[in-house]
Amino acid sequence: MIRVHDLTVRYGAQLALDAASTTFEAGQFTAIIGPNGAGKSTLLKALLGLVEPSSGRIELEAGQTRLRDQVAYVPQQQALDWAFPVTVWDTAMMGRTARLGWLRWPGRQDRRIVTEALQQTEVHDLRDRPIQALSGGQRQRVLLARMLARQASVLLLDEPLTGVDASTQERIMALLRQQADQGRTVVMVTHDLEAAARWCDRLVLVNRTVLAQGTPDQVYTPANVEATFSSSHLGHSHAQA
Repeated sequence: MIRVHDLTVRYGAQLALDAASTTFEAGQFTAIIGPNGAGKSTLLKALLGLVEPSSGRIELEAGQTRLRDQVAYVPQQQALDWAFPVTVWDTAMMGRTARLGWLRWPGRQDRRIVTEALQQTEVHDLRDRPIQALSGGQRQRVLLARMLARQASVLLLDEPLTGVDASTQERIMALLRQQADQGRTVVMVTHDLEAAARWCDRLVLVNRTVLAQGTPDQVYTPANVEATFSSSHLGHSHAQA
């Protein structure tokens, strides 16, 4: 379990996240939902240790080490340099390199794990193709293969449904659902409330703070949606299921 207590994050004078509290549990598929600029990606980056909170804390279960040692992270596609001259295989193998360290050469088991990850995400036939030659949906599936190759217990994904077609969206959600069912902690940032309500165990609605959280039946209400996506909302309501 990961517990977030009253987490506040600022970028200079700008308040990105204000006293946000929530939990993420093993075996659950959780969606963080909110408008652009609501603090969703900031929450993921705080979990990764990429941003320093102004106040609040992130707690792990007793006996756990740093969260970053247990995480596979899929950033937004536009945050990556797709002109970098690597193949699909090379990109997926980066998931093993992150686990092994840069000084260890991948072995037979690592190649088997990467092969299985590419097969699971249905891009194994593209393994020798340069990543810059891929479509948006293919690139997203390669990023998922890299994530699977990491063999992490916590999976964090930032907008994995953006820029892919409906068929690819369904494949991605089914894959993430499977990972949660296998006992992993799966946390996804998305704008797609309907897809999240169909596939996820928990929804966390965010607009500067956590406005509502719970099962889709508890959270997906007109009042919560309006509060979350209202441009005038300042993030001070705390209706939580």
